[in-house]
Amino acid sequence: MSDGLINSAPKPEGDPQRRRRLHLLLASVTCLMLVILLAICGMYWKFTSNLRHFEVAEADLGNRRPAKASPDALNILIVGSDQQTVSVANPGERSDILMLAHLSADRSELNVVSFPRDLLVPLPACSGREGLPGQRAHLGMINSSFMFGGISCTWKTVETLTGIKIDHVIKVDFSGFRRIVEAIGGVEYCISEPIHDKLAGLDLAAGCQTLNGEEALGYVRARYSIGDGTDIGRIHRQHEFFGAMAQKLLGAQLANPVRLFSFMDAATKSVITDPGFSPGVMRELAFAVQHLSSENIHFITMPWHYSTASPGRVEWVEKPAKRLFRSIAADKSLMDTEFTRAKIGEPQDSTTKPCGASRVDHCAEISQADGVARP
Repeated sequence: MSDGLINSAPKPEGDPQRRRRLHLLLASVTCLMLVILLAICGMYWKFTSNLRHFEVAEADLGNRRPAKASPDALNILIVGSDQQTVSVANPGERSDILMLAHLSADRSELNVVSFPRDLLVPLPACSGREGLPGQRAHLGMINSSFMFGGISCTWKTVETLTGIKIDHVIKVDFSGFRRIVEAIGGVEYCISEPIHDKLAGLDLAAGCQTLNGEEALGYVRARYSIGDGTDIGRIHRQHEFFGAMAQKLLGAQLANPVRLFSFMDAATKSVITDPGFSPGVMRELAFAVQHLSSENIHFITMPWHYSTASPGRVEWVEKPAKRLFRSIAADKSLMDTEFTRAKIGEPQDSTTKPCGASRVDHCAEISQADGVARP
């Protein structure tokens, strides 16, 4: 007998239509994963093929390299080249910018130390490459290591001076810097007074504006037409500008896949690195910066004072400098220390400032007790 209800029988587990839908779904997921994998591999291959490397051997760096307290911390030397014309008097390029970036092992802090190009320090002996004459051990300007011995000589000079083992070295030239700024869509900056500098090719009106690659390059290179005309003053402005760049990267720049690709493509095309540096390291750096707060990014000038023996030059202040280098070598935090509180030795330039309310420390991390002369 029937109860008057019409009940359709359940489809068997082996129903062909259900199996086809399941197979189609699995095939779609597999294809999607394959496309994503191929895209990642393609981008990695592209970025890897973009990178250029310089030659460096362990022998170039000497047999007494410093030890690392934390293998997970990253120490990266950044060299900005002026690409000057080579001559007998100037056998190689000069390092217009020389910075040592330390990313802590826990990725919670980034400290960037600038070395003034006019800084007199003990220089170690090193051999030259690619026709450069090399460097004898003597007291000289820190940027001469790059001119006479190239990247590997600069690497050895900074390691010998600081006692910090450098993991990677990045060299960026003028055209590369322009490309990187363009890739992030320019940098917003506020200028209180017009800037006109023929040497740097700079002509900027007062007010808040977005600096393109060419304008940004002129700004970080300008010296005599802004502030007190010193290299120390220029370093202070460079810190302000790089802080503004970091602030832009701290925003949504690298969260946008298109922007990330554009930035990585421009960055890998714009630098020459040691053979061990890879797009993976660059990507790790980019994401580490993105996830840092501006309070944990510090731009610091190596402790210095004006030279009395060599007018126009500056000398390092050994005691505070060694304290700074020991802290970095040991991967100690510089938050709320003498290095990120003091403003002694750094000229205060009110001509320019980054847009926005974010704070980035700019300091010469030395106290008045160290006897540092104010410019």
